[in-house]
Amino acid sequence: MAKRKGPNRKILRVEFRQNRQVRRRTDEWTQRYHASDGEIDDAQRNESIRAKGELSRKRTIIVDEHNLPIVDESAWLSGVVTKVHGHFCCVHVSGGTTWECTVRRVLRTRSIAGRSPVTVGDRAWFSDHARLHGGRPIGVIERIAERTTRLSRRDRRQREHILVANADRLLAVVSVAQPRLRPHLVDRYLVAAEKGGLEPLLCFNKIDLLAPDTRTEDDDERQGGLEVTEVIEEFRQLGYRCLCTSVVTGAGIHELGELLRDHITVLSGQSGVGKSSLINAVDPGLHLTTQTVSTENEKGRHTTTLAELLPLAGGGYVVDTPGIRAFDLWGVARGELEACFREFVPLVPRCGFSNCAHRDEDGCAILAAVEAGVISARRYFSYLKMLEEV
Repeated sequence: MAKRKGPNRKILRVEFRQNRQVRRRTDEWTQRYHASDGEIDDAQRNESIRAKGELSRKRTIIVDEHNLPIVDESAWLSGVVTKVHGHFCCVHVSGGTTWECTVRRVLRTRSIAGRSPVTVGDRAWFSDHARLHGGRPIGVIERIAERTTRLSRRDRRQREHILVANADRLLAVVSVAQPRLRPHLVDRYLVAAEKGGLEPLLCFNKIDLLAPDTRTEDDDERQGGLEVTEVIEEFRQLGYRCLCTSVVTGAGIHELGELLRDHITVLSGQSGVGKSSLINAVDPGLHLTTQTVSTENEKGRHTTTLAELLPLAGGGYVVDTPGIRAFDLWGVARGELEACFREFVPLVPRCGFSNCAHRDEDGCAILAAVEAGVISARRYFSYLKMLEEV
């Protein structure tokens, strides 16, 4: 229930905390009965008046048009969230101070449908509670600004997990070997970048391990996978910016540093592909922890456990994210998926049906392009996998 309260304001009724919903028992009848060997005096007769109904179980807050609590910006400090651990956040304000903040329960309640009421990269307003903690920079986040971009995936509970907010670029880092390249995972990153409003960049790391017969890990159509060089060239032909890097030889490191300069870039990829090593190579002063890949299964070991916004000495910021094994899409509607495959876009208007799913429909321009070799068969089957998911 919401009523208007001035321009761009509403009165909203929200639930109390869960432990405030149930009335506490005041009389321990069972314990008193057993303590008196089965006898109990008549209780004192009294009556109390208690509100009933849904309204008595709610409280009133004033929110804006986005259902977020109204705040007075002049009474709070503002900064950028650099790290999140549960409901505790690090917020960096201009001037160099980093504040330790918790998240106001009202803000968490209004964002209960998602996993990330506050995430790395958010611009936050917070109240100053330093006087209550001996002068330590501790606060409470009251509100976050509307996010301009986001990198999201679906978690195991079918909720949105926002990895990073307000970045302008996604650098999808993959390795050509140890672990092997997974082209379908790269396609998922490209779709997530398109959906979240991020400019996609592709980094093929550990290029020093590339041999003429190096092949990819996952491909349903060809036994043993595709040649890695063939996949890299495929993405270049589609117009994606591709870097080939090696921390061992230094290949591509200077170019990577130039791409990161004056941008907020989130690095994402599997464990063990070398994200932290690349950041260390660009800015050795960060001293990020790194580990080697298992020689038995070529799986990476988790070294980065939390996403963190890091300033680069040469200008710009990077977000080092934990390695992942899978990237499930979030918020991509069935009709939107085709627009995330840039080679599909000019051909979609030529399909015989406006709601063509590009699977087995008559007159489908995408199917005709695949048969003619204009669209990669690998990319098309990657599209079909994601279509079944969304």
